[in-house]
Amino acid sequence: MDTEVLGSFLVPVSSALAAFGFLPLARRVGFVDHPNARKQHGMPVPLIGGVVVFVGLIMAGLITGLWRGEGWGWCLAAALVLVAIGTLDDIFDLSARWRFLWQGITVALACAASGVYIETLGALFGGGAVMLAGLVGLGFTVLCALACINAYNMIDGIDGQAGGVTLITLAGVAILSAASGHNGTGLFAALACLALLTYLLFNLEIPLLRGWKMFLGDGGSTLLGFLVLWLLVAGSQRDGGFPPIVAVWLVGVPILDMLAVFARRLLRGRSPFAADRTHIHHLLLDRGLHARQALVVVVAMHGAMVAFGVAGTLAGWSELALTLGTLVAAALYFSLSFLLAGRRLPQGSTV
Repeated sequence: MDTEVLGSFLVPVSSALAAFGFLPLARRVGFVDHPNARKQHGMPVPLIGGVVVFVGLIMAGLITGLWRGEGWGWCLAAALVLVAIGTLDDIFDLSARWRFLWQGITVALACAASGVYIETLGALFGGGAVMLAGLVGLGFTVLCALACINAYNMIDGIDGQAGGVTLITLAGVAILSAASGHNGTGLFAALACLALLTYLLFNLEIPLLRGWKMFLGDGGSTLLGFLVLWLLVAGSQRDGGFPPIVAVWLVGVPILDMLAVFARRLLRGRSPFAADRTHIHHLLLDRGLHARQALVVVVAMHGAMVAFGVAGTLAGWSELALTLGTLVAAALYFSLSFLLAGRRLPQGSTV
């Protein structure tokens, strides 16, 4: 049986079995997200989405054989540790300082041991490639990883959003990797999409899964952020499947939204990590959209960015053109975000 066919069956089945097995257990032990003033759900929801995706990823790695070489074993080990850190955060509400410290150490060790880290930023300005030597590249990779993990934690604000944008990003990686002949990375990214899709069916509670709702939890959003980071670094650095600047297009909305939120908080004299309701989904909800409508808008924006990056790469656009396009996209996103933040409906008029 072809690897692709086998994987397309076993990955979603393994994720679904994990969901049906762990969800009742999570309810019994109280591993759930409780409603409060900042959350829309009315009942406690199990936080096992990360486990469901992780089981699917393990199966994907086994089927493709990636865990046996090219540094992917370190990816698996780091993912396991990061899911554990996120799960502990779900249970004990760890301080941001300690959480970032252990996340950074984990990523640094995995990248150093595997050799998968950012060594070049490519020809961003149209001339020679911008190189990052040794510890500089490793340190920059850790910084990018923390930013990516934090961005995916922040974008996980309404049902389907974190999973939806990650699904689109992984689809972009799969297309570019396959087009450049790196079928192992491409197949893994495609199979990871199936694991995510399985989670999304539970998270969005399709008719056949009423009563089986689950959230990613911090463990799950941490896993997604790290997975995206690893695939982007592996694809752009080790494989050379696409220019490094394309990674910005593929990560799109989560990073831009995090930067816009940080900027707005700093301009108001607040900590960039202070909780508020200024993420893009909050702003859309406060403009009167329903949660599913906001989800469609955010996923569509992210999809447009990923499609632009993929199309530009396949069409052979220069890295300078892609860099300039990134700046234009960022300016448009910041303008939209600040415009929505300045025209919010009065409190109590949201849906």
